[in-house]
Amino acid sequence: MPFKKNHEFRFLPIESQSLDTLPLTLKLRPGIRDKIRSIPNWQSELRDTIEAWLQKKLDQTAQD
Repeated sequence: MPFKKNHEFRFLPIESQSLDTLPLTLKLRPGIRDKIRSIPNWQSELRDTIEAWLQKKLDQTAQD
């Protein structure tokens, strides 16, 4: 049974911008996944880190 509109337990997005519907998946060395998931707010922090890394790589390629 779905929640009614504006129910107090409804899902509220944290991000100001909507996310891509297709996830990025990768395989990690054993133990890394559990360590990452133990960090509070890890998903947002990882998104920010990936965006900064990507921008750095794109800037490096543009300079070459």
